[in-house]
Amino acid sequence: MTTETNESFEGFTGGAVYDWLARLTGYGPSYYRKAALAMPIQPGIRLLDLGCGTGSLTLAAARRLDGDGAIEGIDLSEKQLRRARTKTAAFPVSVTFRQGSVRELPYQDDQFDGVFASQVFHALPDEVRADAIAEAARVLRPGGFFALVEWSRPRLGYTAAIWTLTILGSRRGHNWQGTYADLIEPAGFRLLSDVYLDSLNRCQVFAAV
Repeated sequence: MTTETNESFEGFTGGAVYDWLARLTGYGPSYYRKAALAMPIQPGIRLLDLGCGTGSLTLAAARRLDGDGAIEGIDLSEKQLRRARTKTAAFPVSVTFRQGSVRELPYQDDQFDGVFASQVFHALPDEVRADAIAEAARVLRPGGFFALVEWSRPRLGYTAAIWTLTILGSRRGHNWQGTYADLIEPAGFRLLSDVYLDSLNRCQVFAAV
């Protein structure tokens, strides 16, 4: 059986500590706001956050719904989900979190207008990543979007300086080579936009066709 992810946040590095470390390394509220702005989010739609973690991008995306819409997050780590629920408890739109697998989503077909994943794909084995892409395509409504937020080949800047040594060993991977579109488009998607959010992270938006 393929392990779903190479990372786990049930221990000390999960929850509030995870958020604190994220802020120190370039993943604070302004970063997540920028990521949410890179997606075609409109009020009234239903969104799904794959591997939502502590819900930082879930929350930023929910703000773009402007009080009208719904968003769900799914993650394997119950500790991360507990933290996510505390951050979104009083939010004015429906925000729901559940524990589950990105490779076998507990939703019917054509349920969402947008699906996104942030800093998840690099931690998934190839087989699990392929399943997650297929599942995203299945639960999206026709004309919906899939957004992938991931680190990419570094450029000059603060975030890249912090993380480059960590990711140098992955220079043959999809992140560094910029080949995620080659994996995602054959599942029934078309690339709409591709932008760097900072010196390391990139948001690619695909339309379901």
